[in-house]
Amino acid sequence: MANQYEEYEDDDDFDTEEANGPANLRKALKRAEREAGKLKDELASLRSESRTRTVKDVLETKGVNPKIAAFIPADADTPEKVALWLDEYSDVFGFQTNEQSDDIVAPESARRIQDSTSTATTAGRDEDLGSRLAATNSKEELDQLIFGMSTGR
Repeated sequence: MANQYEEYEDDDDFDTEEANGPANLRKALKRAEREAGKLKDELASLRSESRTRTVKDVLETKGVNPKIAAFIPADADTPEKVALWLDEYSDVFGFQTNEQSDDIVAPESARRIQDSTSTATTAGRDEDLGSRLAATNSKEELDQLIFGMSTGR
């Protein structure tokens, strides 16, 4: 018949020389504290990098000079908080965010838009050429369309 202490017999294999009690606990505590310190430093570094990236992204999307990032407070760590701060202090720094400027286009952007539209072909011209190309039935008609003259072959 089994006795009531049979399930605890595995504890007899416990080496009492290695378990110095408080000394090992102090060592384990120091190891845990060192590891916790490293993790805190890593977390602080990652938070700083994340905030820097967030501020940079919001400044880019709003079209604001990135040097303004130096003035944004540290507690503005989410895109919403950064955007709110920019909207609130835009008059102090003398800039307009993209939302405030509505349809105002920067001169450089306007020049690029003008350059691209001045050389673009219109849809009507392309459609007309496509329909005339599809209507050709012979090589001579195709040559006439492409070269603008009859080949006489």
